[in-house]
Amino acid sequence: MGFQGKTGRRALLMLTGCALVVPAIASAQDAVPADEGIGDIVVTAQRREQNLQDVPVAVTAFAGDALADLGIQSSSDIAGVVPNLEIGLPGGAGNQPLIYIRGVGLSDTNRNNSGPNGVYMDEVYISSPSAQTFQLFDLERVEVLKGPQGTLYGRNATGGAINFIAAKPSRDFQAQASLSYGSFDTITGEAAIGGPISDSVRFRIAGTGTHANGYIHNLLTGRRENGQGSFALRGQLAVDVTDNFDALVNVHGGRVDVRSPQFRSLGLLDPDTGFTTPCAADAIMANQCGNVLGYVSPEGFYDGNYDRSDRLKSKSWGTAVRLNWDLGDVTLTSISAYDFDDKLHQEDSDASPAALLHLTYGVRSKTVTQELRLSGSTGSVTWVAGGYYLHEVLKQDQTGDLFRDLRVLTPDGGADPEGLTTGGAPVLFSRTLNRQTTEAAAIFGQAEIELAPSLRATVGGRYNYERKRFRAAAQFEDEVMTFSDEDGNIVTAPVPGGILPLYAFDNRKSFDNVSFKVGLDYDITDDVMAYATISTGFKSGGFNGGYLSFDPVEAEEQAKPFNEETLTAYEIGLKSTLLDRRLRFNAAAFYYDYKDLQLYTLINTGAIPVSLLANAANATIYGAEFEMIARPVDRLDITLNLGLLDTEIKDFVSAGTDYSGNRLALSPKVNFSGVANYEIPLSNAVALALQPSVSYRSSQFFSTDNNPLLKQKGYWLLGGRIAVKDEDGRWEAALFGRNLTRKKYINFAVDLADFGFVEQFQGQPRSFGVEFRVKY
Repeated sequence: MGFQGKTGRRALLMLTGCALVVPAIASAQDAVPADEGIGDIVVTAQRREQNLQDVPVAVTAFAGDALADLGIQSSSDIAGVVPNLEIGLPGGAGNQPLIYIRGVGLSDTNRNNSGPNGVYMDEVYISSPSAQTFQLFDLERVEVLKGPQGTLYGRNATGGAINFIAAKPSRDFQAQASLSYGSFDTITGEAAIGGPISDSVRFRIAGTGTHANGYIHNLLTGRRENGQGSFALRGQLAVDVTDNFDALVNVHGGRVDVRSPQFRSLGLLDPDTGFTTPCAADAIMANQCGNVLGYVSPEGFYDGNYDRSDRLKSKSWGTAVRLNWDLGDVTLTSISAYDFDDKLHQEDSDASPAALLHLTYGVRSKTVTQELRLSGSTGSVTWVAGGYYLHEVLKQDQTGDLFRDLRVLTPDGGADPEGLTTGGAPVLFSRTLNRQTTEAAAIFGQAEIELAPSLRATVGGRYNYERKRFRAAAQFEDEVMTFSDEDGNIVTAPVPGGILPLYAFDNRKSFDNVSFKVGLDYDITDDVMAYATISTGFKSGGFNGGYLSFDPVEAEEQAKPFNEETLTAYEIGLKSTLLDRRLRFNAAAFYYDYKDLQLYTLINTGAIPVSLLANAANATIYGAEFEMIARPVDRLDITLNLGLLDTEIKDFVSAGTDYSGNRLALSPKVNFSGVANYEIPLSNAVALALQPSVSYRSSQFFSTDNNPLLKQKGYWLLGGRIAVKDEDGRWEAALFGRNLTRKKYINFAVDLADFGFVEQFQGQPRSFGVEFRVKY
């Protein structure tokens, strides 16, 4: 029996026990000697500033300095320190992430389908999935909201939301910079400067850049792969227009230009049979098998032979304007934003020295969003209401180059999609052109009502409407093509203009939904709060934006829209600050009823894989989270986070295969992280800071079919940091290490059995570095 049974009941019993025991601990606080204690964390999870401990929502929050100390440099890195958050990177670092919160996510790697977890930068929704991996710099904090955010964060927030909040212009002059050098010649620099221009105008400019040679050794070329080459800038201008009206203008941009990330090819075919029959599972895991062209990966986990070294290029820029108008008892807030993202990923998909499978992903998106909010407090009611609008145009230009090395067998080196002259291997070059237009609108409201001095109720609702138009066309691009005619004869003929159209579709679909939230929270003592909520979330449907079948009939079926998904969440939680602020303990337990969830499957057909995105009937998710920050003695802080999760798919059949009873992808049953920070005074002005860190993930699958070859066993990661720092925080010099035990693990895997291999993306190996920071 899984977590759903005994472990699930234990989690609920533990949480109930905490609710009974914590008040007793709180009553004993006066006996504990007082010190400065654990500081408060201010969050805006409910669209207003609140102490984290006063928010009846499961939120994990980190200050910007804490993230820097943990070596978190990318938006995808935060999964290592947040319970029940997983972020897969099927395209490698710097590419589209697959974000799962409490088992809710979307494993579709196509760039036109945003996942069910909203990603926000300064309250602006990042709609393009390819733009959701970015460098983190000059942050005030990060907030991860768990559970459906169907009222205040309405668009595609079935699972949760991640809010990145940048440091804002200050009324005092501020400047800071950092520089680090580490393994694989990794150099990262960051700087920020800001302050007043006049009594009513302030500015802040920040930037970061990274260069690295990479941790994968390309034996074919002798070069290092999976390096980094990126920079980003952000400028902000804050203006107090009048005493009750202020504006904040944000302009930001970034660029990535590096050789595309490389993968590891785990062969599936038996060399003793000429790579024509499958290997035994133990031989596959021992890396003794090869792909359809006979390639067996080197023994070294971080070694490979890669013939394609084209670039991953990405550029983005945007602007946002936030206006606040204080009308007395009511505040009007307007947030207007425009974002542009352009990415080209040229991938050596077969991870081998042969030109077997080369895919190129091109995507460009333009997004305009507008949000208007009214908020205020009247007597015992604190409320917020507003409207939201999004317009996005997203274009995809994707090519597939299959079995190019076999063109020596085809007439005139041309295309042979049926494999008539190659023994069945399809030789072709295809291009798919998609254009998706999305219009989304919503009205929403939420109110917190004080029912008694220690009891409050929360009620909220949102109406969502979305309309999508998806136009797709595919074509073969070759001068000569071999095919079979109606009589079964093999024919070779020129292709007029070098382009053979396959199909074109123009589909439209609208979606609407009403979501709600109701909850109660109660102050057991001044420092202990319990809450219970029922909430719903909605993610709109859409279209399959990947490589469709080359058969127009099959492609037409794939091109049909999939439906929206909904989730109803039941949650109880506890937030407490105890022992004279020496202990902060938060806990939550939840049950999800997940309906019509969107599941992605890659079906190997024996020729060319076909991607399907369809709705499953239902899934159930149980889980619990426990977060603790303790200061047992002065100068020692300990942070421990534990997540427990059980997921099960109900009633889902896709392409004739029944996936019912399987676990959801990227959903380990247990995840844990711990960090300790201990400062030792060396003098009145200098201290030594020691910070060990550890994390654990139990086994998880990377696919809906729970293929054991697409599974990562449970593993621990150990890191650490030693710093000498100024007691006033003016400067700091540090040594750091990551993955100190040299754990070899994969971050994601894709089954490409039609080509005889599994594509794996390796997690980073052990690394060390030095860092220096200054702040004024």
